[in-house]
Amino acid sequence: PVLYGRHLIYPDLATQPYQEFVGNEQYLFQLHVIGQGEYDLEQVRIEDTPIASFEEVETEVVGPGGIVTLFETDVVTAPEVAGQELRSTGDGGDWIGSFTANPAETNAGHIGIDVVFARGLYFANDGGGLDTRSAQWEVQARAIDDDGLAVGNWVMLGTESYSAATNSALRLSYKYAVAPGRYEVRMIRLDTIDTSSRAGHELRWGALRAYLEGTPDFGDVTLLAVKMRATDNLSQRSSRMINCVVTRRLPVWDPVSGWSAPQPTRSIAWAFADAGRASYGAGLSDGRIDLLALHALDQIWTGRGDNFDGVFDSAMTVWEALTRIARCGRAVPVLQGGIVRLFRDAAQTLPVAMFGPRNIVKGSFKIQYIMPGEDTADAVTVEFFNACTWKPDEITASLPDSAAEKPAKVILFGCTDESQAAREGLYMAADNRYRRKLVSWRTELDGLIPTYGDLVAVTHDMPRWGQGGEVVAWDEAEARLTISEQLEWAEGQEHYIALRRRDGSPAGPFRVEAIEGADRTLRVLDPLGFVPYTGTAEERSHFAFGPGEAWSAKARVIAVRPRGEQVEITAVGEDVRVHEADLAA
Repeated sequence: PVLYGRHLIYPDLATQPYQEFVGNEQYLFQLHVIGQGEYDLEQVRIEDTPIASFEEVETEVVGPGGIVTLFETDVVTAPEVAGQELRSTGDGGDWIGSFTANPAETNAGHIGIDVVFARGLYFANDGGGLDTRSAQWEVQARAIDDDGLAVGNWVMLGTESYSAATNSALRLSYKYAVAPGRYEVRMIRLDTIDTSSRAGHELRWGALRAYLEGTPDFGDVTLLAVKMRATDNLSQRSSRMINCVVTRRLPVWDPVSGWSAPQPTRSIAWAFADAGRASYGAGLSDGRIDLLALHALDQIWTGRGDNFDGVFDSAMTVWEALTRIARCGRAVPVLQGGIVRLFRDAAQTLPVAMFGPRNIVKGSFKIQYIMPGEDTADAVTVEFFNACTWKPDEITASLPDSAAEKPAKVILFGCTDESQAAREGLYMAADNRYRRKLVSWRTELDGLIPTYGDLVAVTHDMPRWGQGGEVVAWDEAEARLTISEQLEWAEGQEHYIALRRRDGSPAGPFRVEAIEGADRTLRVLDPLGFVPYTGTAEERSHFAFGPGEAWSAKARVIAVRPRGEQVEITAVGEDVRVHEADLAA
């Protein structure tokens, strides 16, 4: 798994757990993988209790490239051995097995076995006490190839004997060194079983383990090794309740110093960058990611308290992961010119381009109004993972005048803070209410000036979004502007005009007044700061005119599609109330 930010996890197993008995006490060895990369472990717990409360538990955190020293990690337990009773030939028994100890294409350096005296080992004497009884058995192994065929003779690993006077269950573990290879193992009892009802003399083969050679390479991951002694405090069920509160360590980029050493962070920006740069992500070079924009966005998100705390524990495309990370910060990833960029929906005041009758292809301008209906959502219920309870939670956000009777449900992956979920829910509710006007048009190469998320000014006579045309003449001394169109003036209102510079960006708006007796000439009351072009060698400066803010409509670009020598732009009508609702929250 790949984790970002701070989260509670029940870590996956890195290897198969195994058990051993020492002094008739059972020890369980579990190796967990926290995730890809480096982490700070804030807490290791068994369910809700810190693991430090259990004296029977030892832990070791191993960073990427480290070696586990608490126990051997590459141990295989044969499932076929499950408590078979051992009998001697005198009791009509025979060898139990053979059972394969390790899989094909692996080499075992040690063989381990467990024997169990389920009823204990004793003889009840006439005085009510317990006398000592003994048991003997033999363990043999034989080398086999990857097809399971024997390639050697049976070799005795050990002839063991054990004596005790107890009616409590006894469990013993033995470990034998072998030449590296693949083995099958068998066992037999050597002594005759005391079948008296007063005796506990039953011997069973509890487990067969192979300790494999070499050190496994777990990759660039953080591991948690846990050694647990079975007691009244700890059970088999408890061993499956191990969880951790961890914070991901990621490098942070700065325009001056570059990448830092990995440090604990919950940043949306650096989680996004890691998903783009990492080997388990897109594997992009720094030049393929807009790091300057990420750094600027990180300052915004840090100031707002927006974080990304998410766990990716199933396979998905990199683009889907980038989209999920960005959405937690109200942003969208865009691939532009081979560079991955991130655009956040925020209030913008200055359009990057102007479009009007002179650069909108005739007949291409379309407006679609999305009318609300009976089933239109009037609120947003945001589902998130609450960092206080570490459980799924939800909060419903609605605008002040909303009845909140038909909330839409949204899952905000990576959000663990209720206030962040409330802010995003309120933004979605405002976006759903106020942005219900889609505009599209075709233009020429002017359409390549804006990109996804940019604010543009649109002037068109069909919806009466201002008046547009081109500048015919400019008298700087008199501040008189002559234009190509007859203008309509509204009484009692201030009028403004915006002009398009040579690079396509708008200048203004500037206050203007009518000149009596001059239908197409007006006086500019504010300094322009540049000279409008009125010649014939290139396109003349375009203008947009209207009273107050009505000189144009503002729209946010959501698609730019080249169509041969033309460009089709789709935008959504912008409304400042979308962002005012967020500021009010």
